[in-house]
Amino acid sequence: MKKSHKIKMWTPYLVLLTGIILFIFSNGRLSVPFAAWIAPVFLLGYTRAKKPLRGLALLFILMALSTRIMLHGIIPSSLGVLTYILTIYYAILWFLPYLADRFTSKKIPGYLQTLVLPVTAVAFEYINNLFFGSWASIAYTQFNNLALIQVGSITGMWGVTFIVMWFASVLFWVIDNQMKWSTVSKGVLIFSGTMSLVLLYGGFRLEVFKPKSDTVTVVSFTPTEQLEEYMLARDDLGYKSSLQMAKKDRTKLSSLLQEVYDAVFDHQESVLRPEVSITLWPEGMLPVLDEDEDAFIERGCQLARRKNVYLLMAYLLYPIENPDQLAENKCVLINPDGIAEWEYLKAYPVPGSTDKAGDGILPVSNTPFGKVSAAICYDMDFTALINQAGRKDIDLMLVPAWDWLAINPLHARMAVFRAIENGFSMVRQTGEGLSIATDYHGRTLTSMDHFNTNDRTMQAKLPVEGVRTVYALIGDSFAWLCIFLFVCFIAWPFMKKKPF
Repeated sequence: MKKSHKIKMWTPYLVLLTGIILFIFSNGRLSVPFAAWIAPVFLLGYTRAKKPLRGLALLFILMALSTRIMLHGIIPSSLGVLTYILTIYYAILWFLPYLADRFTSKKIPGYLQTLVLPVTAVAFEYINNLFFGSWASIAYTQFNNLALIQVGSITGMWGVTFIVMWFASVLFWVIDNQMKWSTVSKGVLIFSGTMSLVLLYGGFRLEVFKPKSDTVTVVSFTPTEQLEEYMLARDDLGYKSSLQMAKKDRTKLSSLLQEVYDAVFDHQESVLRPEVSITLWPEGMLPVLDEDEDAFIERGCQLARRKNVYLLMAYLLYPIENPDQLAENKCVLINPDGIAEWEYLKAYPVPGSTDKAGDGILPVSNTPFGKVSAAICYDMDFTALINQAGRKDIDLMLVPAWDWLAINPLHARMAVFRAIENGFSMVRQTGEGLSIATDYHGRTLTSMDHFNTNDRTMQAKLPVEGVRTVYALIGDSFAWLCIFLFVCFIAWPFMKKKPF
């Protein structure tokens, strides 16, 4: 009898241990897609079995420690105390659905309680997305399940998060009801029917609506040798950064950069074959002084005219009037006539950056290859910003980006969801990360890993026509619906005539 009691007493902790191990692999740099579906089942099993205060406190501590493992390198240690603040922040983000479930689900009647976990997960992911982008979303763990993630063309990425978390909640509900078919049959059929419709829609979209338009050839590159030579020369002069040099010796920096520009434009010209119609650079590839910008752009205009291409130049501009003023992380599109059509300033500088933020309006160019736009790296993490591309019927999105090893290939894959949601093809050229070209279904047309090749040049053929999506019209309405339902679930006990 005592032995049986001990086993019963320790069972919740064994469930918790299993859940935490799976949780570590459910997101972040160690992500395993299957773990995202199963980890919540065990974590629900633990939180429902333990008293709220003690059980939830232990769960949060373990989730916070696990989050540090999951996001190691993704949140750079160089950020100091901010590293730990962000780690706790994301731990809270992942913990909140279980907190909400523990206090509300048992007060929600029957099968409806299975909706608490997925609704809360979507609600808080979306609130996070409004301020810090869509990092840490469960949806991104399912990148390789093309049929599933096509639902993003209707609900946005939020539909994927909902399905994954709802599966876990339904599975736990079935187990909690001792798998009595008379009790759980309707609920199982509801989820199975929904899941079947989602996968059937995804398969139908992938097979029936394959791109059939003409293609455009795009070449992108990162001239690392030239950049390394510049960095060595700068270091030899005793400057830790080009910005520091810009503040103290602009004349010397300008002279040094001219040699780099010569090498980069020579490299650019060498990769432009006759079939290439568009070319782009990675984010902030070169520093450019304010006083040199006009001449720098003119070089790009001459090259575009000579080679008959659209050239997207991405660079970091240092102002002249006040060197302490914020730098501008920007890109400029030059057409084959040698005319700069527009410039775009990065709308969302990464946390900790001192770059100046842009106005958040995506530019548009009408080209022989459809409507073309651009966004810079971190901008692609913000669903509402990129939803402009869907509303403007963009066919091709050009994305200069710069990553680092710990977020490779995760960050590139995150951007692919925006292509599915808004119906455009995409070329994302990345320094120190995965460069990728995809169609509007999220199919990878070609890719290049910066760390596995010496030739950082990527060439791809992309459809010249995008597609209209439901998401392009309704945006993040599904996420807002989940926020509304979350509020309803929280208020449910107070709407009853008798208090609990």
